Amino acid sequence: MLILGVGASSIFPPFKEALVGYVCLILFFSYVLGVEKNNKKAFFSCYLFGFSFFAVGFSWICNALLVDEDEFASYVPVVFIAMGLFFSLFISLPYLLVRWGRNIYAKGLIWCLGIVLFEWIRSFIFTGFPWNLFGSALSFNIRLIQGASVVGCYGLSLMLLLFVMGCSILLLGVIKKKKYKGAIFFIIIPLIFLGLFCGCKKDFEDGDIKVRLVQPAIPQTLKWNSSLLYYHFRSYINLSKSEPLDGVDLVVWGETASPYPLDFDARRLQEITEAIDKDGFLITGLIRFGLEQGEYVSYNSMFVIDGNGEVKDYYDKAHLVPFGEYMPLKEYMPDFMEPVAEVVGNLKKGEKFKNIKVEGLPLMGGAICYESIFPKGVVNPKSKPEVLVVLANDGWYGDSAGPYQHLISAQMRAVEEGVTVIRSANTGISAVIKPNGEIVGVIGLGKKGISDVLLPKVLSVDTIYGKYGNFVLLICMILGVLVVVCLNKYIKDDK
Repeated sequence: MLILGVGASSIFPPFKEALVGYVCLILFFSYVLGVEKNNKKAFFSCYLFGFSFFAVGFSWICNALLVDEDEFASYVPVVFIAMGLFFSLFISLPYLLVRWGRNIYAKGLIWCLGIVLFEWIRSFIFTGFPWNLFGSALSFNIRLIQGASVVGCYGLSLMLLLFVMGCSILLLGVIKKKKYKGAIFFIIIPLIFLGLFCGCKKDFEDGDIKVRLVQPAIPQTLKWNSSLLYYHFRSYINLSKSEPLDGVDLVVWGETASPYPLDFDARRLQEITEAIDKDGFLITGLIRFGLEQGEYVSYNSMFVIDGNGEVKDYYDKAHLVPFGEYMPLKEYMPDFMEPVAEVVGNLKKGEKFKNIKVEGLPLMGGAICYESIFPKGVVNPKSKPEVLVVLANDGWYGDSAGPYQHLISAQMRAVEEGVTVIRSANTGISAVIKPNGEIVGVIGLGKKGISDVLLPKVLSVDTIYGKYGNFVLLICMILGVLVVVCLNKYIKDDK
C-alpha cells in the first residue's frame, strides 16, 4: 500500500507519469474494495496508502525547514511523518462509510462521495489546506477542467474518482471472474460530463492592457540577508526597466518584494517610480504596518503605486499560514518547540475579499501566496473583480513539486470564477492565467526575468460556480446518495 500511495501521488504536477499514478489508484481501490475481506485490515490498508500518498505529495513543505542554514533540519522527519499520519485520515475515514453499501456499486459510489466530502472538510478544518484536490490532477489539459466553471474543483474530483472507481470495479470483475456490467456507468458519466465541457472551451483575444511580470529568482536563503536587502530591491527595479516601460500599464512584483515599509519610507517609495511608466502602476508585496489600539501591527500586504509614487490602494492578506505567519496557541507550546515559535511571524489578518479599486485599472481582487488554493475563498462574492492578483514566493520550497502544484491552484480559481489571474512570484512560476485556464507569459521555476503579457480583451466571465459556489456539487452529492439508496434496495449482492 505504501508503494501504491507513492505511485499515485504522481497524478499531480510536475510529474508526467500520470498513467502510473492512475494505475496505482485503480489497484488500491480494487484491493480494498473487493480483495481484502477483513474490514480492519482494509481500513489499515487505506491508512497506509493515504500516509504515503499525502506525505510524498506534500513533501515539498519540508524544504521550508532547510532554508535557515539547516537549523530546523532535524524536524524534517517529524513534519514528513506528521503530514502522512494526519492527512491519511482523509482517505481512510471515508472508507468507514463504505460498510453502508450492500453491493460493489453502492460501496464504490459511497467511497467516491465520501472522499469528496472529506476534501471539502480539508478546506477549512484547522484553517484548511485544500492542496492537491483530486480534480486538480486534470489540469494537464485545460479542456478537461472547463467543467470547474460549473461544479468547481471538488466536482472534478468526483468525476475523476468515479472514473477510477469504475476501472477498479472492472478489474475486480476480472479477478473474481464476475461481470460487473454496472461499472460502465461509473466510467461513462464522467466521460460524458468532461467531454461536454471540453467542447465549451472559450478563446480569449488579447486586449490593450499590458502587464509586466517581474521575477528576480532570489534564493530564500538570501532574501532577508540584511546586507543584501537594498541589492534585492534594486534587482526588482532594474529588471522592471530592463526593457522600455512605454506602454506597460501595470508592473507586478512578488510577495514581500519590497523589504522596506513603503508607507513610512518616502525615499524608497519615490525610488520605486523608476520601475513605473508615467501613466502606469506597480503592484508590490511588502510588510505593512498599521496602528491598532495605539500599537503598530504588521500585515502581509500588496500596494498599488502610481508613477508619481503615490500608494493608491492596498490589500492585506486575510488567510494567514499557521506556523508560518502566526503561531497558533503559542503560549501553550512545549519548551522544546520554543526555537521554532520564536522565528514564526506574528502577522495580523486583513479584510477578507477586499477589492482593490484604482482609477485607470480594472477592479482587482487580491490573494497572497497560499490564499489562492481555497475554492470560493479569494473572489469577492458580492462584488466580483475582473482580475485576481496573486503574489507569491515559492522560494521556500526550492526545486520541488510545490511551485507547480501552487500554480495549478491559481489556474483552477481562474476557471471556477471566470476571472483573469495575474500571478507574480519572487521565485516560483510567474504567469497570467486567462478565465479559461490558459496559462501564458510563463517565467519558469528558478528563472530570472520579465514577461510582458497583454491581458484578455474580456477580463472576466460569469460562471455557475462563481455565482452559486458548491450548490451544484451539493445537488450532485444528494443525487449520489439517492442512487446509493436505490442500489442498496434493488441490488442485493455483488452481481
